[in-house]
Amino acid sequence: MPFSGLSTNAQFTSNLIGEDISQIIATLAPYEAPFLDWLGDSDRFAALSPKHEFIEDFLRPRYISNSTAINSATAATGIQVAASLGSALTVGTILENESAAPELMQVTSIAGPTSILVARNYDGSGIGSLAVAGQIFVRWPAAEEGHEHAGLHTARPGNRRANTVGYFSVEIAATGTQIAIPSISGDSYENSRAKVFREIPGLLESEVIRGVLNGTNSLGTSTATRTMQGIRTQLTAINSTVAAASFSANPHLYLGNVWEQIFQAGASTDETWGIIAGRTFYRDISNMNDTKVQDSQDKEKFKRVIREYQGPFGLATVFLSRSLPATELLIVSRERVKVVPLINRTFQYLEMGRSGDNTKGMVVGEYSTEVHHPSAFGRLRV
Repeated sequence: MPFSGLSTNAQFTSNLIGEDISQIIATLAPYEAPFLDWLGDSDRFAALSPKHEFIEDFLRPRYISNSTAINSATAATGIQVAASLGSALTVGTILENESAAPELMQVTSIAGPTSILVARNYDGSGIGSLAVAGQIFVRWPAAEEGHEHAGLHTARPGNRRANTVGYFSVEIAATGTQIAIPSISGDSYENSRAKVFREIPGLLESEVIRGVLNGTNSLGTSTATRTMQGIRTQLTAINSTVAAASFSANPHLYLGNVWEQIFQAGASTDETWGIIAGRTFYRDISNMNDTKVQDSQDKEKFKRVIREYQGPFGLATVFLSRSLPATELLIVSRERVKVVPLINRTFQYLEMGRSGDNTKGMVVGEYSTEVHHPSAFGRLRV
């Protein structure tokens, strides 16, 4: 579904005060904000306050990490599990220590989200050990035949997260003289209003990509602006650097390096991926097509551009973005980014009362962004 700034949720209402401009945004978004148009309208909305809270859900983990060392021993061993992932396991689950001293272990009891007890040397191949913060592969949730249900749901606990709802406001004004004097552009006020409508989708897209919270993460007052956190500021786990010349020489290599880390962090190759690239990186990606020339029998034509890229870890739409520096790109999943409007506060035009010899109005709207599992997105920059 194209982006209009609304929510597809049946309980959502757009606005009750001003002139709704969502249809104008829907018309302009493919041209002015192609990344937003690709994301589409969210099925969620902010309703309770300028602080939007959401739950970041999880599937069962493929790996867990130990927060204390595992020594070589034959007796049953307690393991402290990082990130409270003990609740996502079941009694009987087979765990594999993949270190230089490998071993298969089986969970015999779960004391809590951070503590489990395992039986050692499950397959008789030997006892191993593992230093703190090692990687343990979660194999299968084995159980004996006729196993009774324990009465509990097995799941990885979700994270409660929040983002500020950003307040967007663009003022429009024209004096009586400006309106009265004919010009090439026609009515100066109406022309100014039309240009603001055109700019709005791109302004929102820029904040979705690179928005930052104010210095105190304040929800905003009469003296402090209220801004939301965009995608880029949340991508701290996979945040790699590369020399510009190196990326230009082999974009496929460095895209693959970042995307492999994303895959290792739990992302799926079946997600709908997007690569948002600054102008130089976008050009470098398109230059991977330098051995192919598309032409036409009707006329001479040369084309070198890549708008879709497929690598070992997924298929991505490639976006040329004015919102990023020339030598930077982000790899994001469409399913895990939601542009969320505040109920009754989608973009709208407000006609203001005249104060003297002028005409005034403003476009206002309030939006936030949900970014789920940013640790499984990627950023590459010079």
